[in-house]
Amino acid sequence: MPGKRDKLVVDYVRRVAAAYDPQLRVPEAEKKGVPSAGTGGVLICAPHPDDESLCGALPLRLAGEDGCPVTALAVTLGSNTARKEARLQEFIDACGVLGWQWLLAGEPMGFDNVTLVDRDHDLAAWQEKVAALAQIFSTHKPELILLPHIADAHPVHVGVHCLCMEAIAHYSKSCDVGELLVAETEFWQPAPEPNLLVGVSEEDLARLVTAVGQHRGEVARCPYHAQLPFRMVDTVRRGSELLNRFGSGSEQLFRFGELYGLARFKGGDSWVKGQGLAVAPGDRLTLAVLRKACA
Repeated sequence: MPGKRDKLVVDYVRRVAAAYDPQLRVPEAEKKGVPSAGTGGVLICAPHPDDESLCGALPLRLAGEDGCPVTALAVTLGSNTARKEARLQEFIDACGVLGWQWLLAGEPMGFDNVTLVDRDHDLAAWQEKVAALAQIFSTHKPELILLPHIADAHPVHVGVHCLCMEAIAHYSKSCDVGELLVAETEFWQPAPEPNLLVGVSEEDLARLVTAVGQHRGEVARCPYHAQLPFRMVDTVRRGSELLNRFGSGSEQLFRFGELYGLARFKGGDSWVKGQGLAVAPGDRLTLAVLRKACA
């Protein structure tokens, strides 16, 4: 028979299991207008609809604490042609929950063929996409661009990283960009050297869960929305050690969080990597704080 101590552990595991609800129902998006597209602020380059919400902690906090306008750009609408119209509407609904402007690359149905295999197969078509993305950057003049990190495992995430980096170089040369903040996101595989841990309040996490839940077709096959709090707990576990050296004995900094790789692009081929920074939910997070980390 299990002893008293064993029972305590079993009870704990059962409470965790009970808290995880893969059938979690989220409210429909409020049918409200989103802000008009402007310049500056944050531009999220989402490989697929749902990536804007899954990795959206940083822009959500910047919008609320620094007044930054946020625009989510769906680079693709996925590879399933039959789902593209539905995924676009889900993307619009999720942005409505978060209060973000939305854009779609490659009107009317997003870019196709954005993996590195596609690039090598048809370089001319790839360069057209680079130019189109650079034009979006030129129009919106973001101060911070979010994009997947180079080793994020999914072929489209890796392709979007390379596409965005080429577009940033193109944009900087054509528009004489002085500097630009870039934050690399992670989802399918942890980033090798993240340097920014963004704490997430329970209220903000609830909004992100609700936004992910608007991607109804995706969460029907895998409950990403219900898993998000658990992923963010583990992210803080990793981030607390990574930013404070392994074995440092530092306690976890807060309960929920998201990791990013922050750098400042100075034009040409010049980059400044950010210093290790953790921003708790109660500490104000602004673009100025991020720039200082990359000074």
